[in-house]
Amino acid sequence: MTGPMSPPTLAEFNHEIGARMGREDWAGAAAAAAACRSAWPADATGWLMGSIVALLTDDKATALALIEEHLARKPGDAQCLLQRAECLLAMGRREESLAAAEGAVAHSGDLPAALDAVGEFLVHAADHRRALEIYDRALSASPADPTLLSKRAVIHRFLGHFDLAAADHEAVLAASPADAEALKGLTELRRQTGDRNAVAAMERALSAAPAGSRDAATLHFGLAKAYEDLGDYAASWKHLQSGNALERAQLQYDPALDRAVFERIIGAFPQVEPAFPDTTGESPIFILGLPRSGTTLVERIIGNHSAVHSAGELSALSEAVADTVLRVAPDQARAWLGYAGVLGGLEGGPIARQYLAAARTRRGRKPRFSDKALTNFYYCALILRAFPAARIIHVTRHPLASCYAIYKARFPGTFPFAYQLSELGSYYVGYRKLMAHWHQILPGRILDVAYEGIVSAQEATTRRILDYLDLSFEPACLDFHLNPDSSTTASSVQVRQPLYDSSVDLWKHYATELAPVRERLVAAGIRVAAD
Repeated sequence: MTGPMSPPTLAEFNHEIGARMGREDWAGAAAAAAACRSAWPADATGWLMGSIVALLTDDKATALALIEEHLARKPGDAQCLLQRAECLLAMGRREESLAAAEGAVAHSGDLPAALDAVGEFLVHAADHRRALEIYDRALSASPADPTLLSKRAVIHRFLGHFDLAAADHEAVLAASPADAEALKGLTELRRQTGDRNAVAAMERALSAAPAGSRDAATLHFGLAKAYEDLGDYAASWKHLQSGNALERAQLQYDPALDRAVFERIIGAFPQVEPAFPDTTGESPIFILGLPRSGTTLVERIIGNHSAVHSAGELSALSEAVADTVLRVAPDQARAWLGYAGVLGGLEGGPIARQYLAAARTRRGRKPRFSDKALTNFYYCALILRAFPAARIIHVTRHPLASCYAIYKARFPGTFPFAYQLSELGSYYVGYRKLMAHWHQILPGRILDVAYEGIVSAQEATTRRILDYLDLSFEPACLDFHLNPDSSTTASSVQVRQPLYDSSVDLWKHYATELAPVRERLVAAGIRVAAD
């Protein structure tokens, strides 16, 4: 006669939950986590994994309840305290979230791995100065750890500490001379010159990197920047093409879907928008456009005004719209095309309430705040339904300059249209068509600001922006490069320098290579000046 079977071990539960999560079997993963809690109630595994699964499926209340139930018995569990911080941040309760993260710090001792986890959370929560302190502490315990050094270098860059960022990259390279991210990071921090450049080191690293690897892609983008600095534009383009091809090969992207979405959004707003009642009294500032168009520059100009807080790239609007779509048309919310089609039927009030709740802890204490989430250009009409007193600044750039700037950047995990010239041109056409439609149905409500106008007439353009925002002129707005706020964008180095015009015509060195984009734009009726 055999006895009852023993319950699975913790390791077996961990494996099962992880495997189900890997297959996106969320119901199965949640059930396995529940079974783990039943079999091993005193251990954190079932509670922690159950909370993670709930958070991944957007069940924030359950995620928080599970982790708090475990913490009631074991309040010093650093990993669960950090998960509590994640839950609270997802719920828009940022101050409580940061307090929970401090609890995790207090119970992490000097363990570098634990401090690293907290540091990553703080970066996600946009508390970069505190994240830097955490990484300093972790590196005191493990001073040669290349992963910690690399992460601290990124934070130094966000905060404008470029010499310190370079020192961290160099420390990584002292131990690992072929480290792709460190080589590219140094190249981005410094203009490459004939007597001071990383070309040879990157070429050696590239020859040793596995073909098609992430390191190879990283090094191609780094070499493209280095050769451009050195004036070897043919070599720069060669590496740019190779890097983009490697990035594109990793993506599943359907450009036809994006084109259809643009058309569906346009069709959802067929006529001039009426005036809507202002139920909030708020006048947020939305800065939008394509990546690398100058939006960060405009954000920092405005952010140097005494009445404006730069809240960064908030996800609050897209989340508020998505939740509203899910509530009113759940069947349509599952696919991007169906989602786009119902936008025109949404009311502004629910979006405004959810947006303000989510943005509350990021909006600062000044009378006005700006939101620089680029893809908010999908929602211009909904912005003004939610906030009739909002201001929308659309930053533009010469079409080929814009496309080249996007093509030479690297956006891991975002902007899948950026890595193939014909797809980039197609997306640009759709974006321009949508913005033209917004101007048509929102006459006079959106201010177009040309990047080239800021460069050629900085004060006049700044005054025009401030007039549109109903703000008085302040000379500090001209000194945008002195803005101390962190910057996490691809422009984080450039926006800490005084205004320069060298990038305005940079695309002209690649006019022949950009011919396919030009042809696509001209065929769509977009004016592209020959010079």
